[in-house]
Amino acid sequence: MMLVPDARRRVTLPASFKAGQPVSIEPLEDGTYRLVPMVAIPENQLWAWRSDVQASVETSLSEYHDGDATTLESQEGKKLLRKLEGK
Repeated sequence: MMLVPDARRRVTLPASFKAGQPVSIEPLEDGTYRLVPMVAIPENQLWAWRSDVQASVETSLSEYHDGDATTLESQEGKKLLRKLEGK
């Protein structure tokens, strides 16, 4: 798709971009730009996007998919719950 800037250096984005949708313009090494749709994240949820939290989630999902998980209904899971409850 080719976009041609008007006299004020504006371009019309395709209909797939929603009106009012924030976008980030990312310059690439080859001199081109990438438009990335953005969303606002509430401040009290920013912790979930820290790299250490993302790595922990990725590790947990990988362990789950590899079968290295404990269900809360199992004996091991019930033991863990009792420990967490201080019993």
